[in-house]
Amino acid sequence: MKKIFSLTLAAVMAVVSMNVAQAQYKFGGLMMDHDGMMGNDMFTLSQVNFGFGTARSMSMAGAFTSLGADMASMGINPAGLGMYRSNDFSFSPLMGFQNAENNATAWGENKQSRFAVSNIGVVFNLYENSKTSLVSVSMGLGYNRIADFNYRYGFTSQSGASSAPYRSIADAFSLMMGQSGLMPDNNGGLNYDFRDAYYWGGILAYNNYLLDVGEDEYGRFYTTADRLGVNAGVGHTANMQSRGSIGEYDVSFGLNFGSKLYLGFTWGIQSVRWTRQMYYGEDYIYSSTPVYSDGVALKNPAQWMDYNQAVQVTGSGMNAKFGLIYRPWEALRVGVAVHTPTHYVLERSYQAYMASNFNPAGDITEALEDYGENTWDFWSPARLMFGASYTFGRFAVVSVDYERDWYNGMRVSRVPFGFDLTKDDYRKEFTDNFKGSNTLRIGAEVKPLPNLALRAGYGVADGALRKDESLYYNAPITKRTTCYSAGAGFALGAVTIDLAYQHLNNQQTEYLLYYAIDEMGIFDTASPYYRTDLKRNYFTLSFGYKF
Repeated sequence: MKKIFSLTLAAVMAVVSMNVAQAQYKFGGLMMDHDGMMGNDMFTLSQVNFGFGTARSMSMAGAFTSLGADMASMGINPAGLGMYRSNDFSFSPLMGFQNAENNATAWGENKQSRFAVSNIGVVFNLYENSKTSLVSVSMGLGYNRIADFNYRYGFTSQSGASSAPYRSIADAFSLMMGQSGLMPDNNGGLNYDFRDAYYWGGILAYNNYLLDVGEDEYGRFYTTADRLGVNAGVGHTANMQSRGSIGEYDVSFGLNFGSKLYLGFTWGIQSVRWTRQMYYGEDYIYSSTPVYSDGVALKNPAQWMDYNQAVQVTGSGMNAKFGLIYRPWEALRVGVAVHTPTHYVLERSYQAYMASNFNPAGDITEALEDYGENTWDFWSPARLMFGASYTFGRFAVVSVDYERDWYNGMRVSRVPFGFDLTKDDYRKEFTDNFKGSNTLRIGAEVKPLPNLALRAGYGVADGALRKDESLYYNAPITKRTTCYSAGAGFALGAVTIDLAYQHLNNQQTEYLLYYAIDEMGIFDTASPYYRTDLKRNYFTLSFGYKF
């Protein structure tokens, strides 16, 4: 993909300079927000973490499809509730630490910490009779944190005056405005409304005097302002700060038949809150006198521009989980669980702000904010889990889980009025670009003493992208996750205390900060490729009480 730039750039720029309106472009990148939910956003919201829940389940990498008798069972395999033979309460606070690794020079803070509740729940033993085929019935009420959106990263890079198409985001905005059909009136003002939010970046750039309007035999057109000299190098600075999570409130039931067969059901209601603050800045660097394209010196050369955006997604989702655990003999357990797609209803709000400076003209600022209807409905993937565990008396247990998630089955059921993409567009993107992913979890527990348990786990989830990952450059998405975990548990009569440490490594795809690409798949303008991997460390403490 990157070779395309050098092979085609000269021809493309010649054609575009003659008549921009003849080409139809798609615009995107991390810093060119469309004021809408994109496919990568829905993919991110659909990903669940490795076994958030109790400290016991986290220390064994969430390999609990066949184990049961743990509060995490409500969110993994509710059949595990059938193994409870008493009432139980559990509370699990969590502390998370995130570090980012960029392939560009780090800028600002690249780490973040956050306190949260990983799990809280209670299980009631509603029925107990060992003389009937139905031995017991248990009911669980709980909360599990299933996704973490807390991270921060920033980096800086530089491109020279001759390094097109990597030069400036203003070049992409000039193409965007040329395609928008929004032209200034005789007073230089733009007649737009909030339905034109797709073009807000270009509108802000024009209002900040980063774009000019010219005219030739083909009509009026936008260009990058002559205030940005043709001999300017560009320094690029980006910062992303994200906060939020998805929590699930569960109502679960587990049934025990003859202490051999266990069945379970969970109704899950999810709460979503995801806030992102995106900053992109450019500094214009001149090694000689700033000049126009014709070599004449600039009167008011551009010095810098700042572009700030804030996006907030809130809403809820619902799903159901069904599970089974079978014990063919005492030491062996096998389990299977099915999670229906989660139906999300989400509200999205958006703000954008841009500032620029010209020497000696001073500062120019402009801001836009979306208050209109921006409601999205979509369905996350269905999930299928298989698990097997083997118990070595009272000394040890080993558990292995396999999970299949069908990301190509994600669907959008509602798009806000006036948005550029349709439900069919999303369906095609999910079908063409995504596939089912595979997750493997392995956990082990050893009891050197009756009241002491030592635990460890490992997990890996492969990518869900069907095609070459380099083709998915709109924003970073996780392509592989590895998990290492360890912990210990102490039984003090009716009270249990469990500790867990979990390390997650999220490897992400390369992405562009901005781009304009034509219908032939050729980049007219684009930033360099960047890559940011996230490393997360979690510490969890669980308190349990049987009553």
